Amino acid sequence: MQRGKLRTGAVLTIAVLWLIFAALYVFDTFERMENVLYDKIYQRRSEVDSRIVVVGIDDASLFRIGRWPWPRGVIADVVDKLTDGGAAAVGIDILFDTPTDGDERLAEAIKRSGVSALAVASPSSTAIRSKRTADGVFQAADLIMPAGRLFSSAARLAHVNGIPDSDGIMRKAQLYYYYNDRQYNSLAYEMYDIFSKGADIKTVPAAAGQYYIKFTGTAGYYHHISLADVYEGKIPPLYFKDKLVLIGMYAVEGVATDMQYTSIDSHHQMYGVEIHANLLQQFMEGKYIRDTPVWLDILIYVFLSLAAAVLLIKLKPKLGLILLLALLAVYAGIIYRVIISDYVTRIIYTPAFCISAYFFSLVWHYIQTRMNEIRVRNTFGRYMAPTVIKKILDEGEDGLKLGGQRLNVTVLFADIRGFTPMSEAVEPEEVVKILNEYLNLAASCIHRHGGTLDKFIGDAVMAIWGAPYEMQGHTHTMAAVNAAKDMRAESVELERLILEKYGRSVRFGIGINSGDAIIGNIGASFRMDYTAIGDTVNTAARLESNAKPGQILLSRAAADNLTGEDVALNSLGGLKFKGKAEEVQIYEVL
Repeated sequence: MQRGKLRTGAVLTIAVLWLIFAALYVFDTFERMENVLYDKIYQRRSEVDSRIVVVGIDDASLFRIGRWPWPRGVIADVVDKLTDGGAAAVGIDILFDTPTDGDERLAEAIKRSGVSALAVASPSSTAIRSKRTADGVFQAADLIMPAGRLFSSAARLAHVNGIPDSDGIMRKAQLYYYYNDRQYNSLAYEMYDIFSKGADIKTVPAAAGQYYIKFTGTAGYYHHISLADVYEGKIPPLYFKDKLVLIGMYAVEGVATDMQYTSIDSHHQMYGVEIHANLLQQFMEGKYIRDTPVWLDILIYVFLSLAAAVLLIKLKPKLGLILLLALLAVYAGIIYRVIISDYVTRIIYTPAFCISAYFFSLVWHYIQTRMNEIRVRNTFGRYMAPTVIKKILDEGEDGLKLGGQRLNVTVLFADIRGFTPMSEAVEPEEVVKILNEYLNLAASCIHRHGGTLDKFIGDAVMAIWGAPYEMQGHTHTMAAVNAAKDMRAESVELERLILEKYGRSVRFGIGINSGDAIIGNIGASFRMDYTAIGDTVNTAARLESNAKPGQILLSRAAADNLTGEDVALNSLGGLKFKGKAEEVQIYEVL
Protein backbone atom coordinates (compact mmCIF):
# COMPACT_ATOMS: atom_id res chain seq x y z
CA MET A 1 0.00 0.00 0.00
CA GLN A 2 2.77 2.40 0.97
CA ARG A 3 4.68 1.65 -2.23
CA GLY A 4 1.56 2.41 -4.26
CA LYS A 5 1.17 5.77 -2.53
CA LEU A 6 4.81 6.62 -3.24
CA ARG A 7 4.40 5.72 -6.92
CA THR A 8 1.24 7.85 -7.07
CA GLY A 9 3.10 10.72 -5.43
CA ALA A 10 5.94 10.44 -7.96
CA VAL A 11 3.50 10.39 -10.87
CA LEU A 12 1.63 13.43 -9.55
CA THR A 13 4.89 15.32 -8.96
CA ILE A 14 6.14 14.68 -12.50
CA ALA A 15 2.70 15.51 -13.91
CA VAL A 16 2.62 18.84 -12.08
CA LEU A 17 6.20 19.52 -13.20
CA TRP A 18 5.19 18.79 -16.81
CA LEU A 19 2.26 21.21 -16.59
CA ILE A 20 4.53 23.88 -15.09
CA PHE A 21 7.01 23.54 -17.95
CA ALA A 22 4.18 23.53 -20.47
CA ALA A 23 2.96 26.83 -18.99
CA LEU A 24 6.52 28.20 -19.06
CA TYR A 25 6.68 27.18 -22.72
CA VAL A 26 3.37 28.85 -23.59
CA PHE A 27 4.38 32.13 -21.90
CA ASP A 28 7.97 31.87 -23.21
CA THR A 29 9.38 32.44 -19.72
CA PHE A 30 12.95 31.68 -20.78
CA GLU A 31 12.79 34.13 -23.69
CA ARG A 32 15.99 35.96 -22.75
CA MET A 33 17.95 32.74 -22.36
CA GLU A 34 16.56 31.49 -25.67
CA ASN A 35 17.62 34.77 -27.29
CA VAL A 36 21.18 34.37 -26.02
CA LEU A 37 21.31 30.85 -27.49
CA TYR A 38 19.86 32.12 -30.76
CA ASP A 39 22.57 34.78 -30.98
CA LYS A 40 25.33 32.23 -30.40
CA ILE A 41 23.98 29.57 -32.74
CA TYR A 42 22.53 31.34 -35.73
CA GLN A 43 24.71 34.39 -36.24
CA ARG A 44 27.97 33.79 -38.14
CA ARG A 45 30.05 36.08 -40.32
CA SER A 46 29.98 35.42 -44.06
CA GLU A 47 31.48 37.03 -47.15
CA VAL A 48 30.25 40.50 -48.04
CA ASP A 49 28.44 40.90 -51.37
CA SER A 50 30.65 43.33 -53.35
CA ARG A 51 27.60 44.71 -55.18
CA ILE A 52 26.44 46.38 -51.97
CA VAL A 53 28.11 49.75 -51.31
CA VAL A 54 27.71 51.93 -48.22
CA VAL A 55 28.27 55.67 -48.78
CA GLY A 56 28.66 57.06 -45.29
CA ILE A 57 28.22 60.54 -43.90
CA ASP A 58 31.28 60.01 -41.74
CA ASP A 59 33.64 62.17 -39.71
CA ALA A 60 35.75 62.94 -42.81
CA SER A 61 32.64 64.15 -44.65
CA LEU A 62 31.60 66.37 -41.76
CA PHE A 63 35.12 67.83 -41.60
CA ARG A 64 35.38 68.53 -45.33
CA ILE A 65 31.82 69.51 -46.21
CA GLY A 66 30.76 71.06 -42.92
CA ARG A 67 28.49 70.46 -39.95
CA TRP A 68 25.26 68.60 -40.41
CA PRO A 69 22.66 69.36 -41.71
CA TRP A 70 24.05 70.17 -45.14
CA PRO A 71 22.34 71.94 -48.00
CA ARG A 72 20.28 69.28 -49.79
CA GLY A 73 22.09 70.08 -52.98
CA VAL A 74 25.05 68.06 -51.58
CA ILE A 75 22.96 64.89 -51.45
CA ALA A 76 21.46 65.79 -54.85
CA ASP A 77 24.95 65.99 -56.41
CA VAL A 78 25.85 62.60 -54.93
CA VAL A 79 22.62 61.04 -56.27
CA ASP A 80 23.39 62.49 -59.71
CA LYS A 81 26.87 60.94 -59.68
CA LEU A 82 25.40 57.57 -58.72
CA THR A 83 22.82 57.87 -61.51
CA ASP A 84 25.48 58.81 -64.04
CA GLY A 85 27.56 55.85 -62.95
CA GLY A 86 24.69 53.41 -63.52
CA ALA A 87 23.86 52.41 -59.95
CA ALA A 88 21.27 49.62 -59.92
CA ALA A 89 19.47 50.97 -56.84
CA VAL A 90 19.96 53.82 -54.40
CA GLY A 91 18.61 53.80 -50.85
CA ILE A 92 18.72 57.07 -48.94
CA ASP A 93 18.59 56.39 -45.19
CA ILE A 94 18.08 60.04 -44.28
CA LEU A 95 14.87 61.74 -43.18
CA PHE A 96 14.16 65.00 -45.05
CA ASP A 97 11.05 66.01 -43.13
CA THR A 98 11.77 69.75 -42.84
CA PRO A 99 11.27 71.88 -45.97
CA THR A 100 14.36 73.80 -47.24
CA ASP A 101 15.34 75.80 -50.31
CA GLY A 102 17.28 72.80 -51.68
CA ASP A 103 14.30 70.45 -51.82
CA GLU A 104 13.62 71.22 -55.50
CA ARG A 105 17.16 70.31 -56.49
CA LEU A 106 17.13 67.04 -54.52
CA ALA A 107 13.66 66.15 -55.82
CA GLU A 108 14.86 66.52 -59.40
CA ALA A 109 17.93 64.31 -58.72
CA ILE A 110 15.78 61.61 -57.15
CA LYS A 111 13.24 61.74 -59.96
CA ARG A 112 16.00 61.60 -62.59
CA SER A 113 17.54 58.59 -60.88
CA GLY A 114 14.39 56.47 -61.13
CA VAL A 115 15.96 53.81 -58.91
CA SER A 116 16.00 55.64 -55.61
CA ALA A 117 14.13 54.82 -52.42
CA LEU A 118 13.65 57.58 -49.88
CA ALA A 119 13.22 57.01 -46.15
CA VAL A 120 10.12 57.39 -44.05
CA ALA A 121 9.98 56.47 -40.39
CA SER A 122 7.67 56.12 -37.45
CA PRO A 123 8.77 58.35 -34.54
CA SER A 124 9.48 55.26 -32.41
CA SER A 125 9.06 51.52 -32.29
CA THR A 126 6.47 52.05 -29.55
CA ALA A 127 4.33 54.03 -31.96
CA ILE A 128 4.44 51.08 -34.37
CA ARG A 129 3.74 48.43 -31.73
CA SER A 130 0.76 50.32 -30.34
CA LYS A 131 -1.56 49.32 -33.16
CA ARG A 132 -2.03 46.23 -35.33
CA THR A 133 -4.17 45.16 -38.22
CA ALA A 134 -6.64 42.29 -37.98
CA ASP A 135 -3.97 39.80 -39.14
CA GLY A 136 -1.48 41.02 -36.54
CA VAL A 137 0.72 43.17 -38.82
CA PHE A 138 2.08 46.35 -37.26
CA GLN A 139 0.37 49.59 -38.17
CA ALA A 140 2.15 52.88 -37.47
CA ALA A 141 0.29 55.41 -35.36
CA ASP A 142 2.29 58.20 -36.97
CA LEU A 143 4.86 58.55 -39.74
CA ILE A 144 7.58 61.05 -40.56
CA MET A 145 7.32 61.83 -44.28
CA PRO A 146 9.65 63.62 -46.73
CA ALA A 147 8.84 67.31 -47.04
CA GLY A 148 7.21 68.99 -50.04
CA ARG A 149 8.16 67.76 -53.49
CA LEU A 150 10.46 65.10 -52.07
CA PHE A 151 7.40 63.06 -51.13
CA SER A 152 6.09 62.93 -54.71
CA SER A 153 9.44 62.74 -56.51
CA ALA A 154 10.80 59.57 -54.91
CA ALA A 155 10.44 56.38 -56.90
CA ARG A 156 9.88 54.54 -53.68
CA LEU A 157 9.06 55.50 -50.09
CA ALA A 158 10.47 52.95 -47.68
CA HIS A 159 10.50 52.71 -43.92
CA VAL A 160 13.77 52.56 -41.97
CA ASN A 161 12.43 51.46 -38.58
CA GLY A 162 14.02 48.69 -36.57
CA ILE A 163 12.17 47.07 -33.67
CA PRO A 164 14.52 45.55 -31.07
CA ASP A 165 13.52 42.80 -28.67
CA SER A 166 12.75 43.45 -25.00
CA ASP A 167 16.47 43.21 -24.15
CA GLY A 168 17.30 46.00 -26.59
CA ILE A 169 18.89 43.71 -29.20
CA MET A 170 17.72 43.63 -32.79
CA ARG A 171 17.07 40.10 -34.03
CA LYS A 172 14.17 40.62 -36.40
CA ALA A 173 13.50 43.14 -39.15
CA GLN A 174 10.20 44.76 -39.96
CA LEU A 175 9.55 43.78 -43.57
CA TYR A 176 6.60 46.13 -43.83
CA TYR A 177 3.97 47.94 -41.83
CA TYR A 178 0.89 50.00 -42.62
CA TYR A 179 0.09 53.66 -42.26
CA ASN A 180 -3.25 55.12 -43.40
CA ASP A 181 -4.04 51.87 -45.22
CA ARG A 182 -0.82 52.07 -47.25
CA GLN A 183 1.90 49.44 -47.00
CA TYR A 184 5.44 50.69 -46.49
CA ASN A 185 8.13 48.11 -47.16
CA SER A 186 11.60 48.29 -45.67
CA LEU A 187 14.33 50.27 -47.41
CA ALA A 188 16.39 47.11 -48.03
CA TYR A 189 13.43 45.30 -49.59
CA GLU A 190 12.56 48.23 -51.86
CA MET A 191 16.16 48.34 -53.10
CA TYR A 192 16.08 44.58 -53.71
CA ASP A 193 12.76 44.95 -55.54
CA ILE A 194 14.28 47.67 -57.76
CA PHE A 195 17.38 45.54 -58.42
CA SER A 196 15.47 42.35 -59.22
CA LYS A 197 12.85 44.26 -61.25
CA GLY A 198 10.00 42.89 -59.23
CA ALA A 199 10.41 40.59 -56.25
CA ASP A 200 7.74 38.49 -54.58
CA ILE A 201 7.43 39.69 -51.00
CA LYS A 202 5.65 36.44 -50.08
CA THR A 203 8.92 34.54 -50.48
CA VAL A 204 10.19 36.24 -47.31
CA PRO A 205 9.10 34.13 -44.29
CA ALA A 206 7.59 36.94 -42.24
CA ALA A 207 5.14 36.57 -39.35
CA ALA A 208 3.17 39.73 -38.56
CA GLY A 209 5.49 41.47 -41.03
CA GLN A 210 8.65 40.44 -39.14
CA TYR A 211 11.43 38.01 -40.05
CA TYR A 212 14.76 36.91 -38.58
CA ILE A 213 17.86 38.80 -39.68
CA LYS A 214 20.75 36.65 -40.87
CA PHE A 215 23.58 39.13 -40.32
CA THR A 216 26.59 39.06 -42.65
CA GLY A 217 28.95 40.76 -40.23
CA THR A 218 29.39 43.03 -37.22
CA ALA A 219 29.67 46.83 -37.12
CA GLY A 220 32.21 48.07 -39.68
CA TYR A 221 32.17 44.77 -41.57
CA TYR A 222 30.88 46.48 -44.71
CA HIS A 223 33.69 48.76 -45.92
CA HIS A 224 32.12 52.18 -46.45
CA ILE A 225 33.02 54.97 -48.87
CA SER A 226 33.12 58.49 -47.46
CA LEU A 227 30.36 60.60 -48.98
CA ALA A 228 32.85 63.46 -49.28
CA ASP A 229 34.93 61.36 -51.68
CA VAL A 230 31.90 60.79 -53.92
CA TYR A 231 30.81 64.43 -53.68
CA GLU A 232 34.29 65.72 -54.54
CA GLY A 233 34.64 63.29 -57.47
CA LYS A 234 37.43 61.23 -55.95
CA ILE A 235 35.42 58.09 -56.69
CA PRO A 236 34.66 57.74 -60.42
CA PRO A 237 30.90 57.35 -61.11
CA LEU A 238 31.48 54.13 -63.07
CA TYR A 239 32.59 52.49 -59.82
CA PHE A 240 28.88 52.35 -58.90
CA LYS A 241 27.71 50.65 -62.08
CA ASP A 242 25.19 47.87 -61.23
CA LYS A 243 25.82 48.49 -57.51
CA LEU A 244 23.23 48.80 -54.78
CA VAL A 245 24.17 51.96 -52.92
CA LEU A 246 23.05 52.88 -49.43
CA ILE A 247 23.53 56.46 -48.24
CA GLY A 248 23.36 56.96 -44.50
CA MET A 249 24.83 58.30 -41.30
CA TYR A 250 28.22 56.93 -40.38
CA ALA A 251 29.33 59.32 -37.65
CA VAL A 252 28.08 59.34 -34.08
CA GLU A 253 28.81 62.89 -32.99
CA GLY A 254 25.68 64.98 -33.55
CA VAL A 255 24.47 62.86 -36.49
CA ALA A 256 23.63 59.16 -36.08
CA THR A 257 20.73 58.41 -33.75
CA ASP A 258 19.54 55.12 -35.21
CA MET A 259 22.28 52.84 -33.90
CA GLN A 260 21.29 49.41 -32.58
CA TYR A 261 22.74 46.46 -30.73
CA THR A 262 22.34 43.37 -32.89
CA SER A 263 22.22 39.63 -32.40
CA ILE A 264 25.61 39.17 -34.08
CA ASP A 265 27.21 41.60 -31.59
CA SER A 266 25.28 42.52 -28.46
CA HIS A 267 28.12 44.68 -27.10
CA HIS A 268 28.76 47.12 -29.96
CA GLN A 269 26.12 49.17 -31.75
CA MET A 270 25.72 49.09 -35.50
CA TYR A 271 24.80 52.07 -37.69
CA GLY A 272 21.35 51.88 -39.20
CA VAL A 273 22.75 52.04 -42.75
CA GLU A 274 24.92 48.98 -41.96
CA ILE A 275 21.85 47.08 -40.76
CA HIS A 276 20.12 47.89 -44.06
CA ALA A 277 23.19 46.55 -45.88
CA ASN A 278 22.91 43.28 -43.96
CA LEU A 279 19.19 43.06 -44.75
CA LEU A 280 19.82 43.79 -48.41
CA GLN A 281 22.42 41.03 -48.67
CA GLN A 282 20.01 38.61 -47.04
CA PHE A 283 17.42 39.40 -49.74
CA MET A 284 20.08 39.02 -52.42
CA GLU A 285 21.12 35.59 -51.11
CA GLY A 286 17.57 34.46 -50.36
CA LYS A 287 18.73 32.82 -47.12
CA TYR A 288 16.20 33.07 -44.31
CA ILE A 289 15.81 31.76 -40.81
CA ARG A 290 12.35 30.47 -40.06
CA ASP A 291 10.44 29.43 -36.97
CA THR A 292 9.65 25.74 -36.81
CA PRO A 293 5.93 24.98 -37.12
CA VAL A 294 4.15 25.24 -33.78
CA TRP A 295 2.83 21.70 -34.09
CA LEU A 296 6.38 20.36 -34.52
CA ASP A 297 7.63 22.27 -31.46
CA ILE A 298 4.76 20.88 -29.41
CA LEU A 299 5.29 17.35 -30.76
CA ILE A 300 9.00 17.38 -29.86
CA TYR A 301 8.31 18.69 -26.35
CA VAL A 302 5.39 16.37 -25.65
CA PHE A 303 7.05 13.22 -27.02
CA LEU A 304 10.44 13.59 -25.30
CA SER A 305 9.11 15.02 -22.06
CA LEU A 306 6.43 12.35 -21.64
CA ALA A 307 8.96 9.64 -22.51
CA ALA A 308 11.25 11.03 -19.82
CA ALA A 309 8.39 11.33 -17.31
CA VAL A 310 7.12 7.76 -17.76
CA LEU A 311 10.48 6.00 -17.95
CA LEU A 312 12.20 7.97 -15.18
CA ILE A 313 9.41 7.00 -12.79
CA LYS A 314 9.77 3.33 -13.69
CA LEU A 315 13.56 3.01 -13.87
CA LYS A 316 16.13 2.97 -11.13
CA PRO A 317 18.46 6.01 -10.87
CA LYS A 318 21.39 4.47 -12.81
CA LEU A 319 19.19 3.32 -15.68
CA GLY A 320 17.33 6.62 -15.43
CA LEU A 321 20.60 8.51 -15.92
CA ILE A 322 21.38 6.42 -19.01
CA LEU A 323 17.88 7.14 -20.32
CA LEU A 324 18.30 10.86 -19.60
CA LEU A 325 21.57 10.99 -21.51
CA ALA A 326 19.99 9.03 -24.37
CA LEU A 327 17.01 11.40 -24.55
CA LEU A 328 19.29 14.44 -24.44
CA ALA A 329 21.39 12.91 -27.23
CA VAL A 330 18.25 12.34 -29.34
CA TYR A 331 17.13 15.89 -28.62
CA ALA A 332 20.58 17.24 -29.53
CA GLY A 333 20.33 15.39 -32.85
CA ILE A 334 16.90 16.89 -33.53
CA ILE A 335 18.09 20.38 -32.64
CA TYR A 336 21.16 19.96 -34.85
CA ARG A 337 18.95 19.08 -37.82
CA VAL A 338 16.69 22.04 -37.05
CA ILE A 339 19.63 24.46 -36.82
CA ILE A 340 21.42 23.39 -40.00
CA SER A 341 18.10 23.73 -41.80
CA ASP A 342 17.94 27.37 -40.61
CA TYR A 343 14.89 26.81 -38.45
CA VAL A 344 14.46 28.28 -34.99
CA THR A 345 12.92 26.39 -32.10
CA ARG A 346 12.85 26.86 -28.36
CA ILE A 347 15.79 24.86 -27.13
CA ILE A 348 15.73 25.12 -23.33
CA TYR A 349 12.33 23.81 -22.24
CA THR A 350 12.57 20.12 -23.21
CA PRO A 351 16.02 19.35 -21.73
CA ALA A 352 15.21 21.52 -18.69
CA PHE A 353 12.12 19.41 -18.05
CA CYS A 354 13.97 16.12 -18.59
CA ILE A 355 16.74 17.11 -16.18
CA SER A 356 14.23 18.39 -13.62
CA ALA A 357 12.17 15.20 -13.96
CA TYR A 358 15.31 13.11 -13.38
CA PHE A 359 16.12 15.16 -10.28
CA PHE A 360 12.63 14.68 -8.85
CA SER A 361 12.71 10.98 -9.76
CA LEU A 362 15.95 10.72 -7.74
CA VAL A 363 14.16 12.35 -4.81
CA TRP A 364 11.27 9.92 -5.07
CA HIS A 365 13.57 6.92 -5.49
CA TYR A 366 15.44 8.06 -2.38
CA ILE A 367 12.18 8.44 -0.45
CA GLN A 368 11.06 5.01 -1.64
CA THR A 369 14.39 3.47 -0.63
CA ARG A 370 14.16 5.07 2.79
CA MET A 371 10.56 3.94 3.22
CA ASN A 372 11.49 0.40 2.15
CA GLU A 373 14.35 0.45 4.63
CA ILE A 374 12.00 1.59 7.39
CA ARG A 375 9.52 -1.09 6.38
CA VAL A 376 12.26 -3.73 6.46
CA ARG A 377 13.41 -2.52 9.86
CA ASN A 378 9.88 -2.48 11.23
CA THR A 379 9.03 -5.89 9.78
CA PHE A 380 12.23 -7.80 10.44
CA GLY A 381 12.88 -5.93 13.68
CA ARG A 382 10.35 -8.30 15.17
CA TYR A 383 12.52 -11.22 14.21
CA MET A 384 16.10 -9.88 14.20
CA ALA A 385 18.18 -7.48 16.23
CA PRO A 386 18.23 -3.91 14.86
CA THR A 387 22.04 -4.07 14.64
CA VAL A 388 21.80 -7.17 12.44
CA ILE A 389 19.24 -5.51 10.19
CA LYS A 390 21.50 -2.46 9.89
CA LYS A 391 24.43 -4.69 8.97
CA ILE A 392 22.38 -6.40 6.25
CA LEU A 393 21.16 -3.08 4.87
CA ASP A 394 24.67 -1.62 4.97
CA GLU A 395 26.30 -4.61 3.29
CA GLY A 396 23.50 -5.48 0.89
CA GLU A 397 23.91 -8.95 -0.65
CA ASP A 398 27.20 -9.47 1.19
CA GLY A 399 25.35 -9.21 4.47
CA LEU A 400 23.27 -12.25 3.52
CA LYS A 401 26.12 -14.66 2.74
CA LEU A 402 26.80 -17.72 4.86
CA GLY A 403 29.93 -17.60 6.96
CA GLY A 404 31.33 -16.05 10.10
CA GLN A 405 34.29 -14.38 11.76
CA ARG A 406 35.99 -14.75 15.12
CA LEU A 407 35.12 -11.93 17.53
CA ASN A 408 35.55 -11.29 21.22
CA VAL A 409 32.02 -11.05 22.59
CA THR A 410 29.91 -11.32 25.71
CA VAL A 411 27.00 -13.75 25.55
CA LEU A 412 23.94 -13.61 27.81
CA PHE A 413 21.34 -16.30 28.34
CA ALA A 414 18.22 -15.63 30.42
CA ASP A 415 15.52 -18.12 31.29
CA ILE A 416 12.25 -17.74 33.19
CA ARG A 417 12.45 -19.89 36.32
CA GLY A 418 9.14 -21.50 37.31
CA PHE A 419 7.58 -20.98 33.92
CA THR A 420 7.00 -24.66 33.12
CA PRO A 421 4.99 -25.44 36.30
CA MET A 422 2.94 -22.29 35.82
CA SER A 423 2.15 -23.12 32.20
CA GLU A 424 0.60 -26.40 33.37
CA ALA A 425 -1.76 -24.56 35.69
CA VAL A 426 -2.74 -21.61 33.50
CA GLU A 427 -4.76 -21.41 30.29
CA PRO A 428 -2.57 -21.45 27.14
CA GLU A 429 -3.73 -17.94 26.13
CA GLU A 430 -2.64 -16.57 29.49
CA VAL A 431 0.69 -18.43 29.23
CA VAL A 432 1.42 -16.75 25.91
CA LYS A 433 0.49 -13.35 27.35
CA ILE A 434 2.80 -13.79 30.36
CA LEU A 435 5.62 -15.11 28.18
CA ASN A 436 5.34 -12.15 25.81
CA GLU A 437 5.49 -9.69 28.70
CA TYR A 438 8.68 -11.27 30.09
CA LEU A 439 10.35 -11.58 26.70
CA ASN A 440 9.38 -8.02 25.80
CA LEU A 441 10.95 -6.82 29.03
CA ALA A 442 14.11 -8.82 28.34
CA ALA A 443 14.37 -7.57 24.74
CA SER A 444 13.88 -3.95 25.82
CA CYS A 445 16.69 -4.20 28.36
CA ILE A 446 19.02 -5.83 25.83
CA HIS A 447 18.37 -3.20 23.14
CA ARG A 448 18.66 -0.37 25.67
CA HIS A 449 22.21 -1.40 26.46
CA GLY A 450 23.29 -1.96 22.86
CA GLY A 451 22.98 -5.72 22.73
CA THR A 452 22.07 -7.89 19.76
CA LEU A 453 19.00 -10.02 20.50
CA ASP A 454 20.08 -13.30 18.94
CA LYS A 455 17.01 -15.46 19.46
CA PHE A 456 14.17 -16.58 21.69
CA ILE A 457 14.41 -20.21 22.77
CA GLY A 458 11.04 -21.09 24.26
CA ASP A 459 10.95 -19.11 27.50
CA ALA A 460 14.67 -18.27 27.24
CA VAL A 461 16.50 -15.50 25.41
CA MET A 462 20.03 -15.28 24.00
CA ALA A 463 21.84 -11.96 23.40
CA ILE A 464 25.29 -10.94 22.18
CA TRP A 465 27.42 -7.86 22.84
CA GLY A 466 30.36 -7.05 20.57
CA ALA A 467 28.71 -8.25 17.34
CA PRO A 468 27.91 -7.55 14.60
CA TYR A 469 29.81 -4.35 15.45
CA GLU A 470 32.94 -4.81 17.53
CA MET A 471 33.27 -3.39 21.05
CA GLN A 472 36.09 -3.50 23.58
CA GLY A 473 35.95 -6.34 26.14
CA HIS A 474 35.20 -4.36 29.29
CA THR A 475 32.62 -2.32 27.37
CA HIS A 476 30.54 -5.19 26.03
CA THR A 477 30.71 -7.13 29.30
CA MET A 478 29.64 -4.12 31.35
CA ALA A 479 26.76 -3.48 28.93
CA ALA A 480 25.60 -7.12 29.29
CA VAL A 481 25.74 -6.92 33.10
CA ASN A 482 23.75 -3.67 33.13
CA ALA A 483 21.12 -5.25 30.87
CA ALA A 484 20.91 -8.27 33.20
CA LYS A 485 20.55 -6.03 36.27
CA ASP A 486 17.75 -4.08 34.56
CA MET A 487 16.00 -7.34 33.66
CA ARG A 488 16.17 -8.47 37.27
CA ALA A 489 15.01 -5.13 38.68
CA GLU A 490 12.20 -4.46 36.21
CA SER A 491 10.77 -7.98 36.48
CA VAL A 492 10.03 -7.53 40.20
CA GLU A 493 6.76 -5.69 39.58
CA LEU A 494 5.74 -8.17 36.88
CA GLU A 495 6.53 -11.04 39.25
CA ARG A 496 4.33 -9.45 41.95
CA LEU A 497 1.36 -9.10 39.59
CA ILE A 498 1.64 -12.71 38.38
CA LEU A 499 1.91 -13.96 41.96
CA GLU A 500 -1.25 -12.06 42.93
CA LYS A 501 -3.22 -13.26 39.92
CA TYR A 502 -2.05 -16.83 39.50
CA GLY A 503 -0.41 -17.69 42.84
CA ARG A 504 2.75 -18.64 40.98
CA SER A 505 6.18 -17.01 41.05
CA VAL A 506 8.44 -16.71 38.02
CA ARG A 507 11.82 -14.97 37.88
CA PHE A 508 14.78 -14.63 35.51
CA GLY A 509 17.86 -16.81 35.86
CA ILE A 510 20.76 -15.26 33.93
CA GLY A 511 24.18 -16.48 32.81
CA ILE A 512 26.91 -14.30 31.24
CA ASN A 513 30.22 -15.33 29.67
CA SER A 514 32.89 -13.50 27.65
CA GLY A 515 35.36 -14.82 25.11
CA ASP A 516 35.95 -15.57 21.45
CA ALA A 517 33.13 -16.94 19.32
CA ILE A 518 32.36 -17.41 15.64
CA ILE A 519 29.79 -14.78 14.62
CA GLY A 520 27.91 -14.75 11.33
CA ASN A 521 25.14 -16.21 9.19
CA ILE A 522 24.79 -19.84 10.17
CA GLY A 523 22.42 -22.31 8.52
CA ALA A 524 21.30 -23.15 4.99
CA SER A 525 21.44 -20.93 1.90
CA PHE A 526 17.66 -20.55 2.02
CA ARG A 527 17.29 -20.28 5.82
CA MET A 528 19.94 -18.84 8.10
CA ASP A 529 20.35 -17.20 11.48
CA TYR A 530 22.76 -14.50 12.48
CA THR A 531 24.16 -16.05 15.65
CA ALA A 532 27.23 -16.99 17.66
CA ILE A 533 28.68 -20.47 18.13
CA GLY A 534 31.56 -21.84 20.17
CA ASP A 535 32.59 -22.73 23.70
CA THR A 536 31.92 -19.18 24.93
CA VAL A 537 28.26 -19.59 23.98
CA ASN A 538 27.99 -23.06 25.51
CA THR A 539 29.49 -21.86 28.80
CA ALA A 540 27.06 -18.92 28.96
CA ALA A 541 24.16 -21.35 28.47
CA ARG A 542 25.53 -23.64 31.25
CA LEU A 543 25.82 -20.65 33.62
CA GLU A 544 22.21 -19.69 32.94
CA SER A 545 21.01 -23.26 33.60
CA ASN A 546 22.76 -23.16 37.01
CA ALA A 547 21.43 -19.73 37.96
CA LYS A 548 18.72 -19.63 40.62
CA PRO A 549 15.61 -17.43 40.23
CA GLY A 550 16.73 -13.79 40.30
CA GLN A 551 20.41 -14.75 40.14
CA ILE A 552 22.99 -13.40 37.63
CA LEU A 553 26.02 -15.66 37.19
CA LEU A 554 29.27 -14.62 35.50
CA SER A 555 32.27 -16.64 34.38
CA ARG A 556 35.81 -15.71 35.43
CA ALA A 557 36.44 -14.38 31.91
CA ALA A 558 33.45 -12.03 32.16
CA ALA A 559 34.40 -10.98 35.71
CA ASP A 560 37.96 -10.14 34.62
CA ASN A 561 36.54 -7.75 32.01
CA LEU A 562 34.85 -5.83 34.84
CA THR A 563 38.07 -4.98 36.64
CA GLY A 564 37.89 -1.33 37.67
CA GLU A 565 34.13 -1.15 37.11
CA ASP A 566 31.69 -0.38 39.93
CA VAL A 567 30.09 -3.81 40.03
CA ALA A 568 29.64 -5.81 43.23
CA LEU A 569 30.56 -9.48 42.69
CA ASN A 570 30.50 -12.48 44.96
CA SER A 571 32.72 -15.45 44.17
CA LEU A 572 30.90 -18.78 44.26
CA GLY A 573 33.97 -20.92 43.61
CA GLY A 574 34.41 -23.44 40.80
CA LEU A 575 31.79 -25.40 38.99
CA LYS A 576 32.40 -28.47 36.83
CA PHE A 577 30.37 -28.48 33.62
CA LYS A 578 29.69 -31.65 31.68
CA GLY A 579 32.06 -31.96 28.72
CA LYS A 580 34.66 -29.52 30.14
CA ALA A 581 37.94 -30.75 31.66
CA GLU A 582 38.41 -27.82 34.04
CA GLU A 583 36.14 -26.16 36.52
CA VAL A 584 34.71 -22.77 35.65
CA GLN A 585 35.09 -20.08 38.29
CA ILE A 586 31.70 -18.52 38.91
CA TYR A 587 30.73 -15.08 40.25
CA GLU A 588 27.36 -13.70 41.27
CA VAL A 589 26.30 -10.14 40.54
CA LEU A 590 24.93 -8.70 43.78
